[in-house]
Order: sequence, then structure tokens, then C-alpha cells
Amino acid sequence: MTSNTERRVFLTRLALAGIALPFAMEADAEARQELTPLAPQPGATDAEVFERARRHFLIPPGVAYCNTGTLGASPREVVDALVQGIESLEAELADWPYFQADGEPLTGYQKLTKLRAQMGALMNGSVDEIALVQNATMGMGFLANGLDLDAGDEVLSTDQEHGGGIGPFRLKAKRYGVVVKELPLLDAVRKGPKAVVQLFADAMTRRTRVIMFSQITSGLGIHLPTAELCALAREHGALSIVDGAQAIGQVRVDVKRLDCDAYVGSPHKWLMAPKGTGALYIKRDVQDRVWPTLASYAWDDEDAGAFRFMQYGTGSLPVAHGLRAALDFIDAIGMERIERWDLMLANRLRDGLAAIPRVRMSSPGDRLFASAITTFAVEGVSARQLQKDLWARKVRVRAQNDERGVRLSAHLYVSPADIDTVLDVVRAYRG
Repeated sequence: MTSNTERRVFLTRLALAGIALPFAMEADAEARQELTPLAPQPGATDAEVFERARRHFLIPPGVAYCNTGTLGASPREVVDALVQGIESLEAELADWPYFQADGEPLTGYQKLTKLRAQMGALMNGSVDEIALVQNATMGMGFLANGLDLDAGDEVLSTDQEHGGGIGPFRLKAKRYGVVVKELPLLDAVRKGPKAVVQLFADAMTRRTRVIMFSQITSGLGIHLPTAELCALAREHGALSIVDGAQAIGQVRVDVKRLDCDAYVGSPHKWLMAPKGTGALYIKRDVQDRVWPTLASYAWDDEDAGAFRFMQYGTGSLPVAHGLRAALDFIDAIGMERIERWDLMLANRLRDGLAAIPRVRMSSPGDRLFASAITTFAVEGVSARQLQKDLWARKVRVRAQNDERGVRLSAHLYVSPADIDTVLDVVRAYRG
């Protein structure tokens, strides 16, 4: 029997060809009627909540999507907000008289105060400390290029950073002679969180101006002792900048508790927002140390707070609508519950893999560093072959390299049964 999702995809393709638009619209309406707003009942178990939540995604039945570390899957509410936003924008485009920026059918000029406040509530940052950008890379670029750093000034980081996080500082080094120290993280991780902090402490000098690191690393999912590293920076008069691309939407993020000076995130990953959404937090009393590097009308308006870092010109208002829908979806479930579920899945996977002799864990075994990202390899099996064999069972992971293996991101649309399928595939390899 053809599923509603399969029928909707088929009819949508016919509609795009100009063949069956009325039928496609009827099928889509039928599918939407099956969904009611996600509102967990008091006393509902995590399993019940997330079984219900999975119905809100367009991922085909029988497919386990475990690559949130690259792109998150968006729920139907986000897709609808995008589509309806585009339709409304085009239908109402002529109505807007352009007498004021707020409410314009574009972003980059209006402050989007309510949406920034909603994003700030998730991170515990005030509205004047939150800027909406396109992704974590853009946010990190604003920070690296906006800081006055001289030749010989030092930036401490790790050798496990994503290119979008470390790249802007490497550019700064090549262009201006700034010294970027990419500290060898894995040896310290094997010794525990205190050793990671000590690694940074030992590298500090009188020229250290910035500590930049990922709260959760992209490749291996190492959850670093973020508050402790921010405290170390503060003790030495350096700025702390956190790459939270893999953290926002996966774990509870509280920038005030972390006491970081700046934080960047990509809500299109674990927050499941539209692709091309980003968040940039800059502590209010640090903002005057960062130059805006994209300039439009409000770039020099210090009373505007973080809005000075949203001067990128015309952007997509429907994407902003989609981000709002993603925040609402997350809020309906609750970050505490999501964090608990994701970590449960990761622990189930890691416990199962530990019992399989040929498995080599690339992510750290110490659960103090654990996140919902697990990277592992199977001896004698290439990363691409492992990815291919998992996809044969409709589990989507991402191959890294033959040394590290594949990366599995376990988010709220993944079930314990999906994890068991992964373990079945790995167990089937024969020596």
C-alpha cells in the first residue's frame, strides 16, 4: 500500500509538471489533517512524545535520518511556515509602502525584535545581544574579522574545529600576522576534562587575546568543558568565543551560565530550522570591541545592540518565519526532554558497539565528553562501505574517513529501534 508521504511526493511531482495540481493539493490536505499540533500531555513518557513527534517530519517511513550534524530535518510546521511565507510575501508584495523598516517583506533592514527575543530565550541572551545571521560560519566571520588583533596577538583553539569555525581566524593569521594555536585535543581528552582545561592553560601567554572552541566538536562529538574554558579566558583577560553549531537544539545552552563573550550557532542543524539560519550572541559589554564588517544603515548605531551585526541587506523573510516555527516546535517538547532522549540514544549505541569486537570508537569513551554524536569504525571495513551498508537498511549516517569511520547523529526523530538496526548491521560483519 502506498503511504501518504509517497502519494504526496508523487502527486507533487505531477503537479510541478502541470498535470495533477488539484489532486496533489487534495492529497496534501489529507495528510495535514492527520497531524495535530504537537503538545505533549502531562505524564507522557519520552517514548510516547517522540513517537508522536516523528509523525511531523517528511522523512519517509522506515528511514532513520542520523545526519543531523550536517543538516537537521525540519518538521512539517517549519516547511509550512516557509511555503506560506513565500506565498504571502509574493501576494502582498505590492501592499507594502516602505515607510518604515519593521514589517518589510525582507530581512537585513528590520530588527525582527520578537524573533531575536525568542532565540535569546532559548540561549538565555537578551534581545540586544542576539543577531540573526545565515549560519555559524557567518557569525564566526563577523567576530574574527571584527576584532582588532595585531600581529603577534594569539588565538587559542583546538585541532578539532570545523572549517567554518577556525577558518576565519586562519584568514586573520594569514592576512594580519595573528598567531593561531590549534592545540592537540585528543591526547588531553583521554585524560579527562581537567586535562583539557590544563591544555589551554599551559598554552596561555601574555599575548593571548582570544580562546575559540566548539562546545561540541563536529567530527567526534566531544562535549568540551565550556564554562571552565570560558572562566580560564576571563582569568587571563582574553575573550571567549564558542562555536555552538552542534549544540543549539541538542543540549540546553545558557550563555549566561557559560559566561562566554560570544557564541555562534546554526539552527538549521539540531534546532531543525530552515537551511541558512544562524544565531550570533555577543555579550552587551563586549560589543564595542567588535567592528561590524558588513555595513548598511545601522552599522554604527551603538544603541541598536546586536542589530548592528545584522546589516547584510536583503534576506529571506520566509526563512525567519521558519525559524520561529522551529523554536515553537522545540519549545513544545522542551529542551530538557530532547537532551535526555538524544543522550539516551547515544548511550544505547555506544553500549551496543562496545560489545562488538571489531568496532573501534573514534569518539571519546569518557561519558563526561559524550554528546548525541558518535563516530566509530569497523576494522577491515571502509567508511564509505559502512555508510553504504547502513543505507541498505535505510539508516543515513555520514562517512568521514577510514580511520574515523562514520558519524551518527542521534536526534529526536531517531528511535531506539533505529539504533538497534545499526547494531545489527555492524554485528553482521564477519572476520
